[in-house]
Formats: sequence, C-alpha cells, structure tokens
Amino acid sequence: MKVFFAICLALYIGFCAAQTPTPAACPAAGITQISTCYAAYFKNLNFTSTPPFLTYVQVMDKFLIQGVSAFKTICTWSTTRQTCIGTYDPACATAAAFQQALGTQTKEEAYEYLSAYGTNNWECGPGYSDVVANYYCLENIGMNHRSDILTCLSAYNATVQQNGFSCSALATYTTCYTNVYTKYCGKIGGYIGCNLLKAGALEDVPYCAGQLPTCSKNFEAHKLFGMRHKLAAKRLAQKNHNKGDASKIH
Repeated sequence: MKVFFAICLALYIGFCAAQTPTPAACPAAGITQISTCYAAYFKNLNFTSTPPFLTYVQVMDKFLIQGVSAFKTICTWSTTRQTCIGTYDPACATAAAFQQALGTQTKEEAYEYLSAYGTNNWECGPGYSDVVANYYCLENIGMNHRSDILTCLSAYNATVQQNGFSCSALATYTTCYTNVYTKYCGKIGGYIGCNLLKAGALEDVPYCAGQLPTCSKNFEAHKLFGMRHKLAAKRLAQKNHNKGDASKIH
C-alpha cells in the first residue's frame, strides 16, 4: 500500500536542510533498546539487519498487496515495536539516535525510518479504526492518484529549494496533501491523510507542531451542531418572547 510510505520518501528532502534544535541526548541504553526492538520487527519481514529504506518500502508494499488483513498484521508488529521502545520515546526518537541504533548508511535514511515510525504509530494507534474502515479508498489514492500528491510535493520542493525549509512550507504542503485525500475519500480521507503526513513529519521537525493545520474529520458535524445550537437558542428566545406577550394580554 504505497500511499503510507510515499509520505516518508517525500518529506525528508526538505527536512535534511532544516536547522533543527538540538534534542536531548538518547542514553546508550536507549540506543541498544531501539536496536533490539527493530531487529525483532525486521525479522517479521525476513530481514536479518536494517535494510536500505527503499528496500524496506518495496517489501512492505509487496506485503500490503494482500489487503487490509496484511495491514492489521503490520500493525501488530508495529505496536509491539512501539511498546518495546517504551519510555525511550521521545528522547530517542531522533534521527541521530535512529542512525546509531539502526546503523543506517546516511542521516537521510535515519530521517526516513523515523518518519515511517511516526506514521506507523498513528495509523496503528489513534487512526487504526479509520484507516481499516477506509483502507481500500486510501489504497486507491496511492495506486491511481499519485500524480496529485506529486503535484503537491513538487510545489513543496520548489519552495524549499528556493527559500530553504520552513514550517510554513510544510503547512502549505500539508494542506495540499489533505485536499488530495479529501478529493478522493471525503472528509474522513482528508483527516487520515492529514494525520499520516503530520505524524511522520513531526517526528523530524517537532517544533513545527503549532504551525501546521489541524486535522479534523468532523468539520461539517461541528458546523451542523453550531447551526442547530443557534436555531434552538432562537426558538427558545422566541418562546420566551411569546410568553411575555401573553402575560401582557392577561
């Protein structure tokens, strides 16, 4: 299911140039723990060591061809990995720690694995039910509408190349990405796409959190609730007004 992993491949391009604040150091025990947790995770995919990220993506895509049942299996592996890492996240959820723990050849690959980690944690955690319920619509975006996403990515990369990375550029990309998911899978699709992108991106640039769009699947519901609330208040006011008029008559 290429839709999820395309996010990771896309975003690190700008992040590598970002001037990120120096995070707290991950203790040696944390490096060892992440290495152990990922070794067990990779074993599920028949890897005996950390593969190049692109190879990992290709194997995952091939596995996910089996459909939503395969996604559920991956989530079992992912949640086990997250539980294994435990309290070493967030201190050790950094590109520097991941590069050391996973032994990636470059910092860029560490960023990619870190983004994938964040995405997995959302889609297999808070977003699990929504992703499962809309799995095949989301899959369709990755398979048949990648050009829409690439249009967003091209605009984002052009901005980064010209002006350098900024949270504002990422926010614009997030909105564009969300709109693609909304176009093909409705409000719930936009909510999922928005969260997938943010979950991966914010592992790399957490300081952008307050500057990115809010992901919402209930915009219309909130709007409808507000209209109903106003209507109810109006009716109550009218009812009280009528009572007042009646008392004057008597």
